[in-house]
Amino acid sequence: MHKRLLSFFAWALFAFNHSIVAQQQDNYEFADSLVNYYVPDVLQYADAVYKPNIKTVIFSPKGRQLLPPIIPLNGKDQLELIFDELDADEQFYSYTLVHCTWDWQPDALTPFEYINGFTRDDITNYRNSFNTFQPYVQYRLTLPNSSMQFTKSGNYLLKVYANDDPDDLILTRRFIVFENQLAIINPQVMTSGINNYFDTHHRINFSVSYPASIVNNPLEEIYVTLMQNGAWNTAISGLKPLFIRKNELVYNYIDQTLFPAGNEYRFFDTRTLRVQTERVRNITQNNNKLHVYITPDLPRSPQLETGKRTMRVNFVDMNGRFQIGVNDWGFTFLDADYAYVHFSLQLNEPIADGNVYVYGALTDWNLLPQFQLHYNYQNKAYEGMAYLKQGFYDYQYVIQRDGFTPPDASLTEGNFIMTENDYQILVYFRSFINRFDRLVGYSLINSRR
Repeated sequence: MHKRLLSFFAWALFAFNHSIVAQQQDNYEFADSLVNYYVPDVLQYADAVYKPNIKTVIFSPKGRQLLPPIIPLNGKDQLELIFDELDADEQFYSYTLVHCTWDWQPDALTPFEYINGFTRDDITNYRNSFNTFQPYVQYRLTLPNSSMQFTKSGNYLLKVYANDDPDDLILTRRFIVFENQLAIINPQVMTSGINNYFDTHHRINFSVSYPASIVNNPLEEIYVTLMQNGAWNTAISGLKPLFIRKNELVYNYIDQTLFPAGNEYRFFDTRTLRVQTERVRNITQNNNKLHVYITPDLPRSPQLETGKRTMRVNFVDMNGRFQIGVNDWGFTFLDADYAYVHFSLQLNEPIADGNVYVYGALTDWNLLPQFQLHYNYQNKAYEGMAYLKQGFYDYQYVIQRDGFTPPDASLTEGNFIMTENDYQILVYFRSFINRFDRLVGYSLINSRR
């Protein structure tokens, strides 16, 4: 009798716990569907998504999805936009381009001055997913194309909108078109000249050579921007040269071109949902919703005295980017499913003066509410989840300090001089007779090469 009672209570306890877990998962999914994370109703001159059912936006040179959207003017390269719309039939989407200043404001040009062909067009390439729990329609667009070509170098904003209404925004994406005909860039990645940053920061030294016959006043006509791994929200802009040689601007600063070196990115692999992979602890299914639990992470900064942490990792990463695909029956975009990916960062106590976010290309290099983690006192960890498509993802944990916008990874990831990063140098030029900023120089340099 006692054995039967014990067996009954054990079964009841298991059923209760299972129902609690299932209910929590349902609550997470319900909350995720209700929260309006996509607040911007007005146009942003930045990478943004304006509708909650738009997912997995990829914008890169065609065939090279690990590179930022930067291509030469009048070359053979094309940019490719890919995005999914969940739970919907085919929609009527259009797109247009906006030419911008070096600091991402709309300039004085009309569309006819920087576009050859139609100034707006429709997205006609779309296909439905197959063999997935989550139905979606995938849209693709290449630029330039037979209907639309850009005629000027510089900064561009791609606008995608619905119902033939430019104010009914779906998404926006920044991209860059460059011409290497005016400026010659000589870059170098160095250690910091400041002792406190010697082991933790990269310093970008470079010079820009230009023809005196075209540039009359280089201090007023040339603008420079530096980026780390293609991320705009940590870019350094508005630099003035340290000194000027004959037809050459020299930017050999001690402190103004410093970037935190960071750490190699963490990763997880959901290209299969049948078995656990290296960093996937558990996979469950509830009401045709898939849940993937990543192995709990530890902080990697020597600043954090938690008693348990990992330090710098030494493997080849994708510098924060991701690749979509399925390993079970092919590497395609249309049979990749969606899953709720659960993150956990173990900390003995919550951070008093900031919030913790998952960060990388999967968040558009932004601090998004749907990627914010919340502290669980019982598990002593920051936890959260995001609805992501199957693939191989890089990510980091960053902190947004109270009162400060830039993401800070120094406490959660650490900064190590041997970390590998890509750095982009952009040189803009506007003479006194021009009405727009040309991108006349572009250089990509890696910290290990």
